[in-house]
Amino acid sequence: MTPPVDLSKHGPSVIAGVIQRLSVSQLKRHKLCPRAWFFQKVMRVPEPSTGAQQVGTEGHAQLEHFLATGEDVLGTFARSGAHLLPTPGADLLVEQPLNGEPPLTAGGIPFTGFIDLVDARRLASDGVLRITDHKFTSNVATNAASAEQLADADTEPGLQMVGYGAWALSQVERFPGLRTLELEHLYYQTRGQRLAASVVATVPAEHVEREWQTKVEPQVEAMKEHAQAARASDVPANYGPACAKYGGCPFMAKCLTGENKTMSLRDKLLNKVPTIDAAVERDAPELPAVLPPDAPTPTPVQTAPEVAQATEQPAPKRRGRPRKAAEPEQPKGEMRVLFVDCIPTTFDGPKPESLTSYVDTMHRKVAEAGGVDDVRFAGSDSALGFGKWRGALAMAARAELPPPGAYFALGVAQSELMQVIVEALEANFDMVVRSFR
Repeated sequence: MTPPVDLSKHGPSVIAGVIQRLSVSQLKRHKLCPRAWFFQKVMRVPEPSTGAQQVGTEGHAQLEHFLATGEDVLGTFARSGAHLLPTPGADLLVEQPLNGEPPLTAGGIPFTGFIDLVDARRLASDGVLRITDHKFTSNVATNAASAEQLADADTEPGLQMVGYGAWALSQVERFPGLRTLELEHLYYQTRGQRLAASVVATVPAEHVEREWQTKVEPQVEAMKEHAQAARASDVPANYGPACAKYGGCPFMAKCLTGENKTMSLRDKLLNKVPTIDAAVERDAPELPAVLPPDAPTPTPVQTAPEVAQATEQPAPKRRGRPRKAAEPEQPKGEMRVLFVDCIPTTFDGPKPESLTSYVDTMHRKVAEAGGVDDVRFAGSDSALGFGKWRGALAMAARAELPPPGAYFALGVAQSELMQVIVEALEANFDMVVRSFR
């Protein structure tokens, strides 16, 4: 585990596009999704803490005290794995810092952080060093890594443990004769039955060195490039399972809308369609007649002949300030007009087209970002679950309006997707006409 770093002491991880320090947690976040790492470390977007993190913090503190002093302060969760721990003693390295002498580095950048436990009791006799990381998880059976994953730096758990192994190899004077590393995840279950499990990958020192050089060093070079990006959209995003992992990415909303669109999106939400006062309404052009698509053909209306006026009376003089000249009318080709559940019989503008293709496009983008095929069926473990897809779809629509033109949306009440899109677009269209029965 890597405890929270005191920024007042170490300073930000990235300053002016240059990485100052790294941690295995940063490597894991970047491996999971480069853009999420950019939000966290480059843009320094805060993310909320969770109850699960609090449980892990307390459990680590209990294990640290027990292994260093032998005093039994273990709580319910930590106690379930007491039989898997080594006998406490001063020879164990507990909460071993990575930034010692010499520090762990990659690409010339030093690492900060701590290793939960380093056990060198078999080093002198067998050349074996065991490195342990404590993991508190809701379900050991489904969340535990395999031994193969712990030895592979291309995986999230392996990236962490290979990093710890690389630190050990850099400590030549402290660990002479080191030939074999035992990389262990010790899991403690926090829900249901109280149980613990140990997963160990036993690898030669050469394997760890090779994994670090061929996989981690290139990743750090990519992180250097991503740190210099001008905006988050220039950094690749790992859409799919990464968006829903660990209860959902805290940067999901920014990733969907784009960090440069957040303020303009807010402005659009605050800008309401202005109401038309009575004076302007009298001078407004007559709206086209609109009917539901299944309405019968209307019967022509008979109009009375014009009645000649005997004498024309001059218009009465108005008091007060003169009325302002009417503003020039916006060209209809540059307007956005939406007909909801109706199609105009006559319309002095571009021919209306269906909004269906636009709805399909926006749904596909949000679904792809959320790692699902259909946002309406997103599971409870998805960032779009529990109806959150509606807000995400509405934000995406407001951030990317359809081109100027006339559109019609039919069967709105029968389509959840169409309903969300129409409601999101209404405030941003120049004219919205609804059907009345």
